[in-house]
Amino acid sequence: MNNRFVLIKYRPDYELPEKMPIVHEAFLDFSWNDTIELIYTSAPGPSGFMWLFGQAIVGQTKDMFCLLGYQRTIMKEAKKSNIFNNYVGFLCHLPRELEFGDRLTIMNGEKIVNSVARYNPQHYQAIGKPRYFLCFVTTIRNMAYLVDEWYEYHRRVGFDHLIIYDNNSTDGLTTLFTNRADLEIIRWPWRRSQNQAYTHALLFTRDRCIWTLMSDLDVFIFPRSSNSVRSVIENQARSDIAQISFKLLRMSHENLVNCTNGSITETYIHRKRLPDAWDKSSSAAFIPSLAIPMHRIHEAQLLKPYKSIVLSSDVAYGVHYSDRCWKQYFLQKIVGRTGVKDWIVPKTINIFRPNESWRKLSKGATIKDIEFRDFKRLTIIYKPKLSPLGTPILHLENSTSKSTFLEY
Repeated sequence: MNNRFVLIKYRPDYELPEKMPIVHEAFLDFSWNDTIELIYTSAPGPSGFMWLFGQAIVGQTKDMFCLLGYQRTIMKEAKKSNIFNNYVGFLCHLPRELEFGDRLTIMNGEKIVNSVARYNPQHYQAIGKPRYFLCFVTTIRNMAYLVDEWYEYHRRVGFDHLIIYDNNSTDGLTTLFTNRADLEIIRWPWRRSQNQAYTHALLFTRDRCIWTLMSDLDVFIFPRSSNSVRSVIENQARSDIAQISFKLLRMSHENLVNCTNGSITETYIHRKRLPDAWDKSSSAAFIPSLAIPMHRIHEAQLLKPYKSIVLSSDVAYGVHYSDRCWKQYFLQKIVGRTGVKDWIVPKTINIFRPNESWRKLSKGATIKDIEFRDFKRLTIIYKPKLSPLGTPILHLENSTSKSTFLEY
């Protein structure tokens, strides 16, 4: 395995780029096994500290220390996964003597945890004034067939920059979307690591984005009181508000066994009556410089005394196209969005034969809701982009799109 990185030396007067840094460790020729203790990359923390991201680490925090280069330093904090019972984030004191390429890891008791993370001083230099007002960050795997619609729509409603953390896609994602001016694709190969990816994004968007929204690729933010999500945020933000949450309206899967390769906002136009159509969770835009890692999924914990508000659906909300067809739902349950199977597959069902619990998801979804669809028609004329094979490729994670409502 080649762990060497090439250091790009910049002139002293060089202005650091606005784009996210390359995660060099993600390009290593390495078989990533999420059951093995590993530190795999890092990000800047508060002044004098750095975050290390890892997997499968269990133990007592009193027995853990940071090992940066050849120096053992204090571990200020260790964070557990929101889903799994192991430690995935470690806040370490950053010694001055670190050099480019030094190994970054932790000691767990008497054991030094294996690590591919290496120190890059360029990641710890502040950029200064953020270039972007509003960024959208999402994590996906094999969802390239949804990216074009998601990207074109959100660029037109006020998002300056869109960032995708790609979790081992094999559907041509980077080939299809490499040259989009305000779209970045961050390679992120580690399984069970959505929480780490969003925290990594939070830490690196602090210097790049004034506001950052984190959500699924199948969520479309609908500025119902305006033509722009940016104007909604500008109108709602106050000096003590650092997070604005959007309720999510879930659209029906229309009892489709196979997913369409057309526009999802044109295909899925029914939902349940309110309040049953609202998801239990929401998606939030927040000021990353005022948020605390580790990041909660799709929302942030804020520094005191800053506050969060939930928008009225009359102002704005997200339209969630999570359940698009039986095949997508089946693969999601069998393979698992987080690397863990949700199901042991019963013999009574297969990828072509839906089960009753899936059909119940659309039970009562009789309300035809085309408010968001019509808004989007005025915003963008959508031309679907197929995968390199000419057909959409289904995956087990989320996507982004929107919906609307008037009728109760």
